[in-house]
Amino acid sequence: MQKFLIIDGNSLAFRAFYALPFLTNHESTPTGGVFGFMNMFLKVVEECRPTHIAIAFDYGKKTFRNQIFADYKGTRKETPEELRTQFPILKNLLRKMNITVIEKEGFEADDIIGTLAKTLPSKKIVLSGDRDLLQLIDDNVEVWLTHKGISEIHKTDEKALLRDYGVTPKQVIELKALMGDTSDNI
Repeated sequence: MQKFLIIDGNSLAFRAFYALPFLTNHESTPTGGVFGFMNMFLKVVEECRPTHIAIAFDYGKKTFRNQIFADYKGTRKETPEELRTQFPILKNLLRKMNITVIEKEGFEADDIIGTLAKTLPSKKIVLSGDRDLLQLIDDNVEVWLTHKGISEIHKTDEKALLRDYGVTPKQVIELKALMGDTSDNI
């Protein structure tokens, strides 16, 4: 049976960067984000044994949402230079490992992840720190949320979502609409 692992590349890279002490290579190039990302990635691959892997990244800061709401994510701090310089290194490493890296201008990683989760056949595991993705859960989609540092992951299916949050996947959308999202400036 096929099993797809769909990863939120930005989410994991940010978590890794902030969870570890500042690391560099012998040329003083920052590498902590890459190092932590790969540790999480390899641990999850070993645990879930996917047949296919795709890692989605945000293409840039501006998306179609900014055309709808100009201040979308307007309160977010800039990505630290020490992390920003690691994204090309990370993507290059993943491609050399024959891992599918997907990014598209005008779209966020979340958009790509949602599309893959709802259109690919068979079982899917979505790995991210973004609770917005809990709305994707169904009989064939689990969302694994990163939790503490780079070592703890909470696996969430429909039953766990109802137990832990008291909502169904469709209600996640309503809950987010009622609560707003300060990280997105909404």
